[in-house]
Amino acid sequence: MYTRTILLILFFTSGQIGYSQSKSARLQKIMQTYHSYNMFDGAVLVAENGKIIYKEAFGLANREWNIPNQTDTKFMIGSVSKPLTAVLALIQVQKGLLKLDNTTIRQLLSHTSGIPNYDIIKDFFPRISRQNYNRSDYLKVFMDSALAFEPGSHYAYSSWGYFTLGYLMEKVTMKSYSELMAEDIFQKLGMKNSGSYYHTQIVSKRATGYDYSFGGYTSSDFRDQSNTMGTGDIYSTVEDLFKFHMALSNHTLLNKDLTDQMFTPGIELAQYGFGWFNKQFKYSSVDSIPSNFHLGMTEGFISFIRRIPSTNSMVVILCNSSPTDFFGITGNLFKVLYNKPVALKEPAHKRMETYIEKLGVTKSLEEYKRMKADTSHYYIDWISMNFIAQQLLSMKRIAEAEIIGENNLTEFPDKDLVLVTMGNIYLALNKKEKAIQCYKKPWQ
Repeated sequence: MYTRTILLILFFTSGQIGYSQSKSARLQKIMQTYHSYNMFDGAVLVAENGKIIYKEAFGLANREWNIPNQTDTKFMIGSVSKPLTAVLALIQVQKGLLKLDNTTIRQLLSHTSGIPNYDIIKDFFPRISRQNYNRSDYLKVFMDSALAFEPGSHYAYSSWGYFTLGYLMEKVTMKSYSELMAEDIFQKLGMKNSGSYYHTQIVSKRATGYDYSFGGYTSSDFRDQSNTMGTGDIYSTVEDLFKFHMALSNHTLLNKDLTDQMFTPGIELAQYGFGWFNKQFKYSSVDSIPSNFHLGMTEGFISFIRRIPSTNSMVVILCNSSPTDFFGITGNLFKVLYNKPVALKEPAHKRMETYIEKLGVTKSLEEYKRMKADTSHYYIDWISMNFIAQQLLSMKRIAEAEIIGENNLTEFPDKDLVLVTMGNIYLALNKKEKAIQCYKKPWQ
């Protein structure tokens, strides 16, 4: 009664007439299927051999006014801003205003400075992220924090590190980050639909961010972009980011030496260079190829870009409904370029979101077991199932969160994030001993 399944299996062959058009049709089927699963609202672009072979938009840019997304809709790109910040910093190196052999600059670019990330502050999002800061005042938020490790010895992702990088560029150039980004990158590349965002601005064709909730959507929370300079305050379009990709391929902005250093894998396991994760992309069970990628997440938005330098190919998705399976979506799109079969199964967690509202938690878990057994039509994503428990907890539906969380604990006992979430749920229920057991287990 409650089952609607779509199993899309696409097999690809080469040597066809109108081959690019055929790929475009296959890419469209994949994206339309993800959209039908409530897994994608936004814009997507796929390029191969330096040419755009597919671009499309899905869903609504604004749900209050029923305005559709378009391929030139502007999205907040979150931490996909970091590759842009890294390139901007390397341009200053090229100008002689910054020195890459200064260990501080190199460590800030590669997340090896030891500066912690904002998540060390427990109430960062409900309190600090919503406040307006000038540059020096925001530095005071974290400048006295203990280093996470000896600089240069490890990798640890740090948005505060990239804020510091932006701050240093402002000091050496005597220009604001937004002015410098506009002059050195956006204007040179004709990226007319990109810029640094501040909430008092009127930006035409900018999408509104939304979060998936149980059976529907909610408007995303507010964040003051004054504390995301250099780390996540940029808006852009899929077409502008294609221009950025091509500029990196053609060395329009950076010389080859700096480009090669930027794309050199850093410390394992992250293999982060300067502003990019530089890892092998596995497009079959036995085949892989070097790639550069970055994820961006900010209130109501998810972005993901992956480049394959050897074929001058790229996939970028800009999404204004969160969360979504960014690795799965982009990975399947790339498989089309490599003529590999793509099998799309319906994500069980999207069904669970609806079932919880319509059937209640107990019956929803019965449906979960049925979907888990039906492996030909459904797949289970532990991260998304854990997110359901987190959502219920944040909505103060703690009894329901406990039921889902304990199911996740049984299903995914080796996942640290599941244990932490369950610990938080037990703590909210004042079950302190159980909470302590969950918190301790990852370290045992």
